[in-house]
Formats: sequence, structure tokens, C-alpha cells
Amino acid sequence: MGLFDLFSKKNSPQVPVTPSNPLLEEVEVKPGIKIARAFATDWPAIEATRLDYVEIKATPVESMKLEQSKFGHYPKIPVGFEYPMDNTGQYMYPLAQINFKEISPLQGYPATGLLQFYISVHDETYGLDFTGGKGDKNFRVHYFDENELGDHRTDFSFLQDIMTTDMSPVYKPHTLSFLLKEEYFGMGDVRYGAIGEKIVSQITDRYPEIKDDLEESLYEDFSPSGHKIGGYAYFTQSDPREYDDLLKNYIVLLQIDTDDEIMWGDSGVANFFIHPDDLAKKDFSKVMYSWDCC
Repeated sequence: MGLFDLFSKKNSPQVPVTPSNPLLEEVEVKPGIKIARAFATDWPAIEATRLDYVEIKATPVESMKLEQSKFGHYPKIPVGFEYPMDNTGQYMYPLAQINFKEISPLQGYPATGLLQFYISVHDETYGLDFTGGKGDKNFRVHYFDENELGDHRTDFSFLQDIMTTDMSPVYKPHTLSFLLKEEYFGMGDVRYGAIGEKIVSQITDRYPEIKDDLEESLYEDFSPSGHKIGGYAYFTQSDPREYDDLLKNYIVLLQIDTDDEIMWGDSGVANFFIHPDDLAKKDFSKVMYSWDCC
């Protein structure tokens, strides 16, 4: 069983099963963190793979304030801001807005301001250009300091058609709530091959008769799926950063997964990546955008 065979089980119902081997029994290695007993003795090495991230819970709503964090709703933009258009001259869809004042501090990310994500929805590619994801003709990322938003736009009648389109991956507006968390391994992330995979292989090689079961337990306990800021990235196919040395140091700016009212192709996931140096400068002009599906 390979890593991406495990990924394909994301939407399968999980039925609790009592492990037949004591090595598969879960033990708590730190408050709130459980792992198969076979991995427990190697916890110090595993803990070294820790990354902090912000988990996002998205809840469908009818209306929101302009300044709120959101998926699929009108953004708060300055008067005079040239609203993004795609290469066909159509207005882009306001995919997401993150208000960093609503988020617990995450090292390296802004503490205030609004970060906005726009994509083209004139076809089913959702603005993906298939040339590495860095060209922004059909997607944009904009950041506004709070002092730029004092005089903001309130008339969005020009977006009526785009907000009612059935071509968006977000079917309904969502309000967002946030929780600072930690995660390990990063299975599927380009960094997994550099760090986590070696640890996993060393452990599973000790128990070849239950290797598949151990790998499955890791995916169930440490999948990097879901909506998030920072941390490890999740993919249904493979990490596009793996094929470009210039992108391997890019980190997760925003991940939007498939949800009850969100669908990327066939149960896919979208990611926006940024170089840490650009993030520190609040320069969002070279963001990489990617999404894939099963």
C-alpha cells in the first residue's frame, strides 16, 4: 500500500477497530497526541518534525461583515482599488479573506491586516495556469493594512453575476473561525521526503508484517488535510513544489480543502504557497497557486 493509496481513503467512513497487534494500539505521547505504540519510542525524532499551523473551521452563513474572515463573500477593499479581472476581462471570484486580527499569532505571518485571494471562475480550471502556478493572470493575492481600509467600498453590485455563478468551488459563503494547533510528519508534503519519510521507514522496517497497518495509522492520525494557514500541505496527487527547486522552500499561505459546501473538482484541495522572505516583507506578488483532485 503506497502513500497515495492512503490519501484516497480520505472520504471513506472510519469504523473503529480494536487492533490485533499491541504495536498498533494507540498511546498518548503528549497531551492530546496519540500514536501507534510502535512509533512511541521514537517520539523525540517524530516531535522534531512539528510545525505550528492555524486550523480553519468554515461555516456556511447568509451574510457577514465586510471585515470578517470568510470564504466566498464580498471583500473589504479600499475605494479606488482596481478590482481584479482575469485574462478574459471578467471579474474574479473573491475566494477568501483572512483577517489576521482574528487569528492567534503564528510565527512569520502578519498579526494584522486583511489578506485576500481571488480566482477566475470562467472555466473549470479555477484560475490555474498549469505553468508552475506563479503566473497571476487568473488569480490574485492582495494584502491591505488596516490603515488602507478606512475609506472602503460598499457597493458591490458589479459583482452580482460572479457571486451567483455556479462555476465557483465555494457553493455558499462561509464564516471562518481559527484554532492554533501543531502537526507532524507532513505526509505528502515535499518536506516529508526530506525528513519524515526516513523516520517512518526506519520504524516500519522493524515490523514488516504490519508495515501497511502502521502507515495507515499514521495517515489517520497525522493527515495534513483540511482548511489551514501554515503547517504541512495536503494533496490528492503530489506536491508540485517537488519538481521545482525554486519552490521547495515555499510554505503554506492558505489551504482550502473540499468540504460540505466546497468542492475542488472531484474532492480536491487548493493551496497557495509563498516564500518565507516574501511573507516577511508582506510581498504577495509571487505567490504560487495549485489545486488538484482525485
